[in-house]
Amino acid sequence: MSDDPEIARLKAENAELRRRIGERDRLERLLQATIEHIDGVIYLRDTDGVITHVNDMFLRLIGLPREEVVGRRDSDLFPKEVYEQFRVVDRQVVEERRTVTQEEHAPQADGVHVFLSRKYPVFDSAGALIGQGGISTDITEQRRAEATLQETRTILHAIVENAPLAILAIDRSYRYVLASHEAARQVGWAPAELPGQRVADVVPPDAAEALRAPIERVFGSGEPLVLEQSVSWQGDTRVLLSHMFPIRDGGGSADYVGIVASDVTEVRRTEAERLRLQQEIIQAQRSALLELSTPIIPIAEGVLAVPLIGEIDHERSQQIAGVLLERVSAAGADVVILDLTGVRHVEAAIVDAMMQTIRAVRLLGAEAVVTGISPAVAQAIAGLEEPLRQITVRQTLQHAVEHALARTRTRRG
Repeated sequence: MSDDPEIARLKAENAELRRRIGERDRLERLLQATIEHIDGVIYLRDTDGVITHVNDMFLRLIGLPREEVVGRRDSDLFPKEVYEQFRVVDRQVVEERRTVTQEEHAPQADGVHVFLSRKYPVFDSAGALIGQGGISTDITEQRRAEATLQETRTILHAIVENAPLAILAIDRSYRYVLASHEAARQVGWAPAELPGQRVADVVPPDAAEALRAPIERVFGSGEPLVLEQSVSWQGDTRVLLSHMFPIRDGGGSADYVGIVASDVTEVRRTEAERLRLQQEIIQAQRSALLELSTPIIPIAEGVLAVPLIGEIDHERSQQIAGVLLERVSAAGADVVILDLTGVRHVEAAIVDAMMQTIRAVRLLGAEAVVTGISPAVAQAIAGLEEPLRQITVRQTLQHAVEHALARTRTRRG
């Protein structure tokens, strides 16, 4: 028996309804799966502002389960000041029926986060507005990084403007990419005019040539370089202390060389003058010490005694000779006693110099008497080709003094 036509119609409608419900469930699952795999906070609302769909990222953002979010409005989930902020953009989307992109702020456990929100209207097949969707991306870290970068740029700009150093960046074509105010001042250019200029067109030829070789070296080696150069600069010679280093891009390629240079001309001149004065002071002190270590003692009229103590090198032997000959001439001495008791060892060349001093004393009309000769000094004297008869030798200082007194009595008697 066939079914009643009305029952058959109802069954057909029921089957179509189940099909549609199944299709709707399938589309619902497809939509939910899709929004779960999008990197952002996603939400859909109906025309009354009631939330119909959210993804897990939205739930993590507000810290509530799905059943406490779907079916509610923003005013139920966010503080009033945040909700009011959202409403402004939501109203604009509905009224203008277009997509609106704007930054929004929402509180989080670690502070307020910044979101870039793209909100758009949803229409049905007939063009009627049936809801509103939104995708919000957390750009807090990006904004923080941008703020840090901007702060760094501000600091670097202040350094470039105010550092009392020439700060430069040079590219591979030897053109300025960056120049500090001090660098521009030194070459007589405005800071804004230097970028793009060739080095050879800005600095004197000698300075440009002096810079080229070390810059090529840094480009070639990829290693920093510190050097000090003397260059001709506007009729003068300047001493520049430069720190050069490669500036690399994100891929590690060194397309620029950074230079931090300072003019140390006056510093080096001051150092040289200080060194010269130090050398003069040292020489004066040395001369004073040598003179103190070589006392010339008048022990009787016409008799000078020179007791020598310690090591005698070439410089000291010259000092002894100079002081002694001046005193012999000034005092009109007849006898000079060189007491070597305190000298235990002396080089042959120094002995030869002493012999020359003795000959010089004789040329001034005085007799040189040597006493206190040690065995080592005696061997050195004996080894000379100079005849020993030119030397008057006495064993002790007492014997030398007795000889000297006797000789002066004879000469002055």
